[in-house]
Formats: sequence, structure tokens, C-alpha cells
Amino acid sequence: MWAKDWRSNLVALAFGQMLSIAGFNFFIPLLPLFFQKLGASGTTEAVQWAGATNAMGSLAMVVAQPYWGAMADRWGRKPMVIRSMLGSGLTTLLLAVASSPEQLLALYVLQGLVTGTVAASTALVAGSMPRQHLGFALGMLQVAIFVGASCGPLGGGLVADALGFRAAFLVAGSLLVLGALVVSALVRENFVPPPLSERRRSFWSEGRTLLAIALFPLLAVVIFLIQFGNAIMGPVVSLYISSLEGADNVATAVGMVMGATGAMSAVSAFVIGRLGDRVGHRPILLICLAGAALSYFPQAMVGQVWQLLMLRMLLGCFLGGLMPSANALVAGVVPREKRGAAFGITSSSAALSQTVAPVFSAGVASFLGLRAVFLAAGAIYTLALLWAASTFRRHSAPARLQGQSPQRGRPG
Repeated sequence: MWAKDWRSNLVALAFGQMLSIAGFNFFIPLLPLFFQKLGASGTTEAVQWAGATNAMGSLAMVVAQPYWGAMADRWGRKPMVIRSMLGSGLTTLLLAVASSPEQLLALYVLQGLVTGTVAASTALVAGSMPRQHLGFALGMLQVAIFVGASCGPLGGGLVADALGFRAAFLVAGSLLVLGALVVSALVRENFVPPPLSERRRSFWSEGRTLLAIALFPLLAVVIFLIQFGNAIMGPVVSLYISSLEGADNVATAVGMVMGATGAMSAVSAFVIGRLGDRVGHRPILLICLAGAALSYFPQAMVGQVWQLLMLRMLLGCFLGGLMPSANALVAGVVPREKRGAAFGITSSSAALSQTVAPVFSAGVASFLGLRAVFLAAGAIYTLALLWAASTFRRHSAPARLQGQSPQRGRPG
């Protein structure tokens, strides 16, 4: 049964998600600097510690997310959202008292095991929103993610400069806990527990059931490629900007380019999510993949910051529509009672991309140069486009796959 107050649920959940994503981005950019404070000798060692920490945390998410997704289907999606935000908040507060690089690494791995706010929130949206508004709801959730990711680094930098790194971790943890409190107090879920026999099914049995759904594993590959193509840019964008004309103030130029990309992505997520509800999410996904690929290739050939800025803003127009469309398609092919496990698996796929992307990016940049990474990103999105188009050709596209309700105006 759909929640009658889905609009107020969506606003509260999006606000809680924005707080949690801002909390994560409060401290993640500060990790290399904090490792230096904890005793890492030199910039190189600090970067190595930060890279290993991010990789181990992502690997922990790869392992844990399918389990938490299955638990969401058995005990409710709202409890899993609260669990992920509260668990992340408490572990972030503990990061503030770490006294060695080894302690920070161990706590970050622990956080990877208990986190998963995006997957939990996505499962809650997919299981409680009217089908004819699902794209809009997932787009709003993506807007919250983009806004949190844009505001977090700025807030973290200001707090760290004014009060120190440990204070930044304390504020970050508080934002995550606050997000959990918002969801707990304001979000309502009409969850009906499955029969006891279903709750006793093993995790592996749940996974086999989902993988037997023809389109689901294929969409999981699309999501992996989307996240991988975006993640490989993280280590090189700031270095690339510093090499261009017009980057006299590098930090300002980086902030301007990344901020503009995030802003365009947020607007795009809202507009395209709503459009997908009207015309179908399958064509929207294909258009956004094609647009992202075509936007990346010329970025490898720019010579000035303003040229890159324009192309990154164009890229943001397509990036914002990718995950809402892909998630809506997942929700369309997976039964409602299995969507928690489904988004747990796709979140694990995304976390895997976050683990291997930095290594791939570093290898391409080392052997072929920074510009080659942009070409690689374009090639990855082209591959995702070809994979998705081939998948849709080989499988029929009923109304629910298109993202449209069979009977317009009625809950699905």
C-alpha cells in the first residue's frame, strides 16, 4: 500500500539524505591532511593512507550492502535508513578521536560495514512512492545528494581551518545523526512484514531470485559503468584544471568548476526525473548516457578553464538524469517486496566501482597523461550506452519498465 503522505515523506527523507551526504563530504576531502596530523611522513605517505582507507571502506560496503538490503525487505526500509545514518554518524564521531593512521583506517572500514544511506533511502523511495511519480521522487533524492555533496566540502574546510580537523569530524558526525533523527521523526512507512517463511530465507537464496530476473543483473552492470565513469575523474580533475590557462587561483577555479557541475546535475536530476515519469525512463537513460559520453570527449582537448567549465556544466545536465532513470528502471523490473535487496546489490556494484576506479584512473594518467582519463570516461559511458541499448533491444519493454503506470493517475 502506498503511503498517503508520500510528498511530506519525500521532503523529510530528502532533507535527511542531504544532511547525511553533507556529513560524509565534510571529512572525506580532509583525510590526507588528517593523516599527516596523525603521523604520516610527507604528502606521498598521507595520500597512500587516504587511498587505502577509501579503498578498504568501499570494499566493506561491497560486502555489507546486499545484506542490509535484504534486511530492509524483511524488517522495513525506514529502520535501515535510520540504522545507516546513525551508524555512520557514530563511527564518524569516533574518527574524531583516532590517534594513529591504523585506528583511522579500522574505523573507516567499520563505517563501510554499517553505512549505506543512499541505498537505504532509494529502497524506501522505491517502495513507498506512487509509481507514476517514482522518477520525480528519485530525482528529488538525487538533488539532495548533489546538494549535500556540493555543500559538504566547503563546510568541512571552513570548520577545519577555524577549529581543527577533529572538530570537522565532530560536526560531520552530528550532521549524520541529525539526518537519522529527521527520518525517525518525520518519515512514515506503511511496511507489511513478509511471511515468516520469507524472512527465514537465506541471503544467497534472495540473491539468486533477483539475479534470475532477466533485466536486473544487466541494469546492475549499467549502474556500475555509470558510477565507474564518474569516479575515475575524482583523482585528476583538480590537477587537470591547474594545468589550464586561467587557473591562476587553482583552488577557486576547482571550486567553481566542480560547484557548477554539481549545480547543473541537481537541476537536471529534478527536471529529468519528472520527465521520465511522462515519456519513460528507458529512453531518458539512453539519451543521458549518450550526452555524458559526448560531453566527456571534448574535455580532453580544452586549453582554458572557462572551456572546461562550459563542458562540465553540459555534462552535469546529463549526469543528473542517470541514476534516477537507472534506479527507476530497477524498481520497474523488481517486485516491490524485493527492492531493498535489489538496491543493496546495485549499491554494492557502485561501491565496487569506487574501489577500482582510482587505480584505473592513476594507471591511465601515469601512462597516457591526464587528458586520456577524460577520453577513457567518454569511452566508458559509450560502453554503457551500447550495453543498455543492446539490453533493451533483447528484452521487451512493458509499461513498468518504461517507467509509466499502466493506468495513469492511479497508484501502481
